[in-house]
Amino acid sequence: MQDKKNPKFKFKIENETYDWPNQFITGAEVRGVPPGIPNNMDLFIKRRGAPGKLVAGEDSFDLNEPGIEKFYSQVADSSPGVL
Repeated sequence: MQDKKNPKFKFKIENETYDWPNQFITGAEVRGVPPGIPNNMDLFIKRRGAPGKLVAGEDSFDLNEPGIEKFYSQVADSSPGVL
């Protein structure tokens, strides 16, 4: 159960789970989570049964939605995978 005074929201990058203190996170903030995602890599969000969706720095994601947001990176100019 989450602490009502200091909720922690969760998301994943490359199957590693991270806590986040805010309900929303941007693509730029995801890129900045240590060890970081280099600029020569594209950032995607996984959606079940669909190709990964490219994430821009200004894109915002609500971590309070049902389920957990799953992000991954891959070399720029490659095709996103399908779950």
